[in-house]
Amino acid sequence: MNKIRKYFFEKFGIYDFLDLFPYSYRMYYYDNILPIFKPRHERLRKVIPRTWRDISSLLVDVNFEFVKSFYEDEYKQNQIDWSSSEEHKNFEDWLIKSYRYITVERPILQKRMEESYPPLRPFVEMFKPITDKDGRKLFQMVDDGIPYEVKYKKVNELEKEISEKDTNVLTELIKYREFLWT
Repeated sequence: MNKIRKYFFEKFGIYDFLDLFPYSYRMYYYDNILPIFKPRHERLRKVIPRTWRDISSLLVDVNFEFVKSFYEDEYKQNQIDWSSSEEHKNFEDWLIKSYRYITVERPILQKRMEESYPPLRPFVEMFKPITDKDGRKLFQMVDDGIPYEVKYKKVNELEKEISEKDTNVLTELIKYREFLWT
């Protein structure tokens, strides 16, 4: 493709075929036609599943993908002197810490939370058969006698820790949003 562009530039003084058209036509093509065939921010689009998800979890996933995308695609290219000012240095420190939390610490916390759920009891211990007034056989859940707060204490603590750290990263992301361009 570069050979064709180079040929057109040398022969006709245009770099792109679309340069022959007025600016408004080119912008219409780039803004309305091209995205149909090649959507922008493809990486961010992949984060949103094609199934139902609550907006609260989508907010976290999409915004965390913003941070990961900026770190991996922009920050690592070293195009900006992040030590040029105190604000830039603070942003760089936050970006590195946030990226580490999102990619390393958060998955560990989530795994620990999943592992802290109490083991399921066998079906025969969880339910007892009963017969209703119409003679149908049903199953009724049997309480194991352990209060919810005790049974799920570790799960709730880890869930709260993840939520607080997520909120901190999301809040700081809004504060540093002006730095997310290069």
